[in-house]
Amino acid sequence: MSPVREHYNPAIQSLLREHDRLPHDQVAERKSFQRQILFLMNAIKTEEFEASFS
Repeated sequence: MSPVREHYNPAIQSLLREHDRLPHDQVAERKSFQRQILFLMNAIKTEEFEASFS
C-alpha cells in the first residue's frame, strides 16, 4: 500500500462508518459524507499519479 493511502485510509474508514450509521432518510448528510470520501479518494489518486512521474 502506498504511503499516501496509508495516510488517508483511516480518515476514509472513519467517514464511511459515520455515513453508514446515518438513517437513509438523512439524504443531505449522507451526500456530504460521500463528497468528503470522494474528495479524499481523488486526493489519493492524484498523489499516486504525480508520484508515478517522479
